[in-house]
Amino acid sequence: MFVNFDPLNINDTASQDESVILKRTKRSIHSILHSYVGWYDPFAELVQNALDAVEKRALKDDFQKQISIIINEQENWITVSDNGVGLDESAFHKFLAPHESFKEKGERGSKGVGATFLAYGFNYIRIDTKTKHFQACGEMEDARNWLHNDNASSNPEVFPVDGPHIDKLFENFSSGVSITIYFDESTKPSKLSWPGLKSAEIWHMALSVKTAIGSLAKNTDVKISIKHIGKNGNETATSATETGYMPPHLHVKKVVDYDELIALIDKNVKKNGASARLPTKIRNLDAVSISWGSDDIVSKIDGLDENDIAFCKKHDINIVASFMSGAKIWKRFAEKQFGYRATAKVYESGLQMAADNMPQGDMLQIPLVRYTGRQNQVHVAMHFKDCVVDLGRKGFDKSFVDFAKKISRLLLEKNFTRIRDCLRNDDNKSKSLIKSDKVDGWKKQLEQHEADAPLLLKNVNFFVPVNEISISAEPSREQDVIALFNQLIAGGVVRGIKVVGTNEMSTYDGAYRVRVGPDYENHVHDNEANPLGVSDELSADFEEDHPNGFLSKKLKVLEYKYSLDGLIADLTTGDKQASDIDLVVAWEAGEDYVQLFGLNSLLIDEGSFDREYHGITHTLSDEHGNHVMDVILLRDLIGFLNDPNAEAKRQEEYES
Repeated sequence: MFVNFDPLNINDTASQDESVILKRTKRSIHSILHSYVGWYDPFAELVQNALDAVEKRALKDDFQKQISIIINEQENWITVSDNGVGLDESAFHKFLAPHESFKEKGERGSKGVGATFLAYGFNYIRIDTKTKHFQACGEMEDARNWLHNDNASSNPEVFPVDGPHIDKLFENFSSGVSITIYFDESTKPSKLSWPGLKSAEIWHMALSVKTAIGSLAKNTDVKISIKHIGKNGNETATSATETGYMPPHLHVKKVVDYDELIALIDKNVKKNGASARLPTKIRNLDAVSISWGSDDIVSKIDGLDENDIAFCKKHDINIVASFMSGAKIWKRFAEKQFGYRATAKVYESGLQMAADNMPQGDMLQIPLVRYTGRQNQVHVAMHFKDCVVDLGRKGFDKSFVDFAKKISRLLLEKNFTRIRDCLRNDDNKSKSLIKSDKVDGWKKQLEQHEADAPLLLKNVNFFVPVNEISISAEPSREQDVIALFNQLIAGGVVRGIKVVGTNEMSTYDGAYRVRVGPDYENHVHDNEANPLGVSDELSADFEEDHPNGFLSKKLKVLEYKYSLDGLIADLTTGDKQASDIDLVVAWEAGEDYVQLFGLNSLLIDEGSFDREYHGITHTLSDEHGNHVMDVILLRDLIGFLNDPNAEAKRQEEYES
């Protein structure tokens, strides 16, 4: 038997060994520091503490709330000051210790770990405080080094500091706190210059999506002053009068609110019919914006069940979303518009979770199955009330994450589909004038070469069918695909294509003309003799207009790939444009085509009615069913010729 005891009361146990207590304290601090992994975490902690302080003072005093932020890249330190309640003498001595918190319910954080992270995650911290009855300036050095040194001789201490405040604005505050943190090679961040935020205005933008300055539930009326000192000593400054999340659509020109856009679309359909052209006001938009509360979410997003609706209302959810015109916008923001490092990811696509009226943690991917390319076009920030986040603002309970992902997925699958045609589309359909001019110039060169050096070989003794191809193994790379395809053309398996030329130095692989006739019976579909042919009706139309055979005057662009995955990679990076490509020849479909396209099989029953020339096995279409380009999948083609029924059955996988 034993005497009852309090497991939290360990001070009166037999072990009063200070080394044991010190190790326990260090383990606690290590645990806190390991929960902070984000580059902007020190900014987030300093800003949230400052906002809590001014809002707490505003409950009793009528005053102008102020926050001052200084980022000194030249000397590698930041200072955040506020004119809030300040730290009294007792709080000043205690607030850096693990799990000591003076915050109350409703304030940001309140876990008692943020100040410990600031104190022991870095090797220099200075704290200046003012209250009505207490003022102090103290600094602590080498705390991070001490934490990682098991043989340190003594604990780091806070020593008094004489001299002026680092932040001159703090001189004029009657109360408040000013905290300065220095960075070095052992800390994260190590260099404030790393993200390439070159002015106070751009720093304000970044802090408005990474810290509590970017409030999502309710904005705070507070004067925010930001000063930036660059590596070369140049100073810039900016200010704001309130907090507020800064979604990416604020940085593009032609933006329409989603609800307004839907009303205009419905009005246009009612007035001019479903096939009417969109009005100029809602065509070629740079972005569509959304700002919804829980009632909007419930009424405007289809697919929510009773539990979702109850969860949404319980946590009073807010959404701020930006449907951007294309995936290239994030790179454009970084490299051209704002000039910051792309890997700093100030703006990126995905889902930003938020609680305590501020963004929390890293962006999450929105889980789509089809047309996953949309994931790269949308930025969603979702705020939950009454949501406790784990240490270091990182961990949301699984129920919150699952709900947020479901809402975001439905937003993209349902709502985004309604307005997608209103967005300007540079990524997959439209081509720039510069790229278009290059492609047209390349086509002209091929046409001239075709005229200057024609190639013709016709002889009844050549190309006599031997009932098999001369290639004995399946393709394993793109070059094999090219060889097999050209043999299928020469052997008459594919009859609707006349290759004009190839050029490995050009953006695209080759060019061709469409050929139909003059022996039209060789182009007409027959289940047994000619399963890759076109319909009787289409052949008859060609023969009526072109009795001597049809050969397209305009050159078409041909791409070779081992699988369609390679094509999707080229389109996603912007190396190639879908609008330039007329036909892609590949061995297999791969898996990535679902990111951008639907794959429509022409090897199923009635497929010949959609085949525009001999040999085409599939087409790619956008999410609205519009034709994008033709496809020949050689594995499917050969499988179909060897066993039509089995291959036609396998084609169903593309419809799932």
